[in-house]
Amino acid sequence: MKTKTVFGIALQLLCLATSCANKDTSIYMYDDFKTIHPNFKLTSKAVDDGELLDAYKCEEKVDDVENSIPLSWSNVPEGTKSLAVVMYHYPHKEDTSEINSYLLLWGIPPSVSEIPYNMANNPNWYMGPNKDGTAISYTSPCSRGPGKHEYTIALFALSETPKLPKANTLDLNLNTFMKAIPEDIVIDRTTLNFIASN
Repeated sequence: MKTKTVFGIALQLLCLATSCANKDTSIYMYDDFKTIHPNFKLTSKAVDDGELLDAYKCEEKVDDVENSIPLSWSNVPEGTKSLAVVMYHYPHKEDTSEINSYLLLWGIPPSVSEIPYNMANNPNWYMGPNKDGTAISYTSPCSRGPGKHEYTIALFALSETPKLPKANTLDLNLNTFMKAIPEDIVIDRTTLNFIASN
């Protein structure tokens, strides 16, 4: 499959998403993967000129749940049976063995083309835990350290639904999520990268 060759050179070793306290050399994120279908695009009205708008930073928590970022996409590749979304951030730019996960979604029907603001938790698909693993929720960027912080949202077009629970669950992290998306079911992947400045 075409994606296999590309993925083969793109594998990066990363740690567990929730705490990164334990290293796991079996997780792969495919950061170097180049989108095969150039018209397959992921956008957000929360991002302007590569910067996250202030209104979408540090969302208020209510029972550990935060309003999710609005997303939209176009030109889902032919043959897609399922979509999945992951959002992540390297807290230390030079150390890709440490990573934080902010959004995990799977089982999204290919007919869906957007997720409005605060609508990531939807009965038509499944959602994983927030960054701290305490609630089924998105986590908004709220970096307290100095400088600019880069975040990535990746949208996967899959030839089948990943082998993940058919229900929202806290018993999931970025590692188990990515293991359930083997390279041979990935038709394409497109990303939205943005900066959240303090």
